[in-house]
Amino acid sequence: MNETSFILQNQLHGLSVRLERAHLLTCDGNWRGDHTFPPFSSIGLILEGTGTIIVDGTTLHPSKGQLYLLPARTTQTFFTDACHPYKKYYCHFNISCHGTELFDLIHTPLCVNARNPETAACLFEKMIGALTDKNLTGAIKMQQYMLNLLVYFLDCCPSSQLSLIKSDFDSPLNQAVSYAEANLHQMITVQEMARIAGYHPSHFTKLFQKQLGLTPAQFLVRKKTEYAIRQLTTTTCPISEIADALGFSSQFYFCNFFKKHTGLTPSEYRKVYSWGD
Repeated sequence: MNETSFILQNQLHGLSVRLERAHLLTCDGNWRGDHTFPPFSSIGLILEGTGTIIVDGTTLHPSKGQLYLLPARTTQTFFTDACHPYKKYYCHFNISCHGTELFDLIHTPLCVNARNPETAACLFEKMIGALTDKNLTGAIKMQQYMLNLLVYFLDCCPSSQLSLIKSDFDSPLNQAVSYAEANLHQMITVQEMARIAGYHPSHFTKLFQKQLGLTPAQFLVRKKTEYAIRQLTTTTCPISEIADALGFSSQFYFCNFFKKHTGLTPSEYRKVYSWGD
């Protein structure tokens, strides 16, 4: 796994989404804003009309059947054509990973063609319905439909226009990560990873957690657990060999470790989740 994929994968483990508003709107001459700086992101689907949206100096003219994205905390100017006003679905939302806005982590186009506008419209309608749902499941549905819409938007983006925004993930830290991934058969310590990176353990731990969203100890646990799960569900490798491959002194200690972090013993996990079943 390259460092780009690794950073994004670990950040997304802490994904948090909150839907603020969703609505079907027919704009008029009052629909305009000049250098606004909203604290939320927006996605909209144009049903008809023409207009202009400027995001941090980039000018867009979203048209019928297109989706637009306005990331949070960007400078936005917008207005519609008085003779041919917009009719559109829109939603306001916040989505973050360990406190960092998602769109500070990934770069996306701001306007794309909806592959199937009817599908996008259906997602908006479900969100609007969930906002008025007073049942216990209403809040869960809102998040589900919001995530579905975001995934739909990303699926409509050309792959060449999706990328991870350059991070300050430094080379020494990457060396420690690569070393740990290549030596899961050893009982690696945080102190050892810090030594590989050339940092004092306390500074290394703070830097690691800031950039990857989890502590070095949590990272080691996750990697060992993920390796064990792959072996248990995709191979017939004996549990004793899996324990040995992960550096455990005995199968007993491995089984205790695995149950602590998954809730099941290795044998139980294999029985329930094995792909061969």
